[in-house]
Amino acid sequence: MILDESEPLSESHNDDELMKFWLDMERIVNIPADQQNKNSVNSALVGYIKKSCDSYMDYIRSDKEMCRLAMVLTDSPIMKNEKRFCLSKLLSLLNIDLLEMNMKFIIAYILLWESKQDLNSLEIMLQFQGFNVFYNTLYTQFAYLNKYGEDKHISQEKLISADLQELNDIEIKIMDEMRQICVVLMDVLFLVFKYCKCSVTNVQTIDDFFIYFLMSTIRSDTMDDLFNNAQFKLILALNEQYMMLTKNFEIENKIFKYLSNDAKDTRFVELLLLKLNRVQDSSLQIMMCKILYIILTSKDGDLALNFFYLNDLHVFADVLIRELQNISENEELLRNYFLRLLIPLLNNTEISRTHYRKHDISKLLTYLSSIENSCSSENLGREHAITSKLASKVLEQVPWLEKKSPSEEQCNSEETSSRKSSVSTIVLTPTATTPNNDKKTGQFYLSSESDYSAESLGMRKSRPPPPLPPSRKQVLRRTHSHLNDKL
Repeated sequence: MILDESEPLSESHNDDELMKFWLDMERIVNIPADQQNKNSVNSALVGYIKKSCDSYMDYIRSDKEMCRLAMVLTDSPIMKNEKRFCLSKLLSLLNIDLLEMNMKFIIAYILLWESKQDLNSLEIMLQFQGFNVFYNTLYTQFAYLNKYGEDKHISQEKLISADLQELNDIEIKIMDEMRQICVVLMDVLFLVFKYCKCSVTNVQTIDDFFIYFLMSTIRSDTMDDLFNNAQFKLILALNEQYMMLTKNFEIENKIFKYLSNDAKDTRFVELLLLKLNRVQDSSLQIMMCKILYIILTSKDGDLALNFFYLNDLHVFADVLIRELQNISENEELLRNYFLRLLIPLLNNTEISRTHYRKHDISKLLTYLSSIENSCSSENLGREHAITSKLASKVLEQVPWLEKKSPSEEQCNSEETSSRKSSVSTIVLTPTATTPNNDKKTGQFYLSSESDYSAESLGMRKSRPPPPLPPSRKQVLRRTHSHLNDKL
């Protein structure tokens, strides 16, 4: 949840007043097509944003109400008939440095909502310098948080007066508002990188401090924090952009630079393995495979060898084995990505010395190398043929996976069975998806569900952060005056 629902709406605002508020909001933007012109649309749009901000703490207190606020505007006649103008206007308002933070959040939220409803709107925003607006606004919030964030608050011992206590509470509230803005803007940039053709110029705009903050403040102890999850997704999308652009341009992958230069910071790696184990979104899983691939195939031969703790490598291998078995036929592309990770994982890390789960890996790859085991014959596609080739390739290019003599196989089997029960036992038995049980589907199951956990990177900041922004009361009059000038 983005908004704070801990405090109920004021008792003075009954159902009738709440209904009147929403009717007023709809009336502001419900301008008939024959009465629409640039001036009337501009006035309606600015009036809607101002009233939203003025009523933010009274009527808009939950995600549901924020969704309604965004939907009323994006479904309105002025947005449908003058979308380009409305989007450019919202971007120009978001770009105002002294804009009140509540208003920044509302505008950013509306733009995110519109982006999710219509991806073409993202392209329109980029035409109006939307990338620079999103990036610069987010950069400013990062700079504030880096200087005045939760680790930099005045300690309780120094709060010797009520004034200092009040100041600290205000700072904490400002930080929380900034984090809300960051979550929305990181989600917008993630959509830009994922769905739009982002120019190399835009990616080159991203500097070392921006990457430093993203990477150095990531947490590995949570899967539910909205800020942390938005960070993680943006890191994955940025890395993917770097990987695509380096094929045609000389551009440095700043994500990989951080990972390779700051190997002591293991939080991102821990979170990456945790997400790889639990996340079921195939697009995110593929992005995670790509960032793992560049680490495992680094030209620095020692990087992959020393990058992961041995326990992390075991978790990594366990997850790959499980996923390679459990992926459904309609997600065969994801299985291809997992198989591409196996060769560098098994050859370039400590697993090449420990031969962890050799018997299980060999048996699984042998099974997948037969194309008829990948899926039923009527569903056979290009990805299934690639699965067979990749599985065979792993067996050929990983020397220590070669078959052993029967006595060695028996010894290996005994070692496998003696492992701790925390690792699932692989059952290489196809599951039947049709009444005809002898029909092979390529689907495996595990004897128990295991949930592995990971136990296990400073770059220089390119420009100093600005001073702490003024509070809502300090900026309210200036903001509304500035907005009136925009009419």
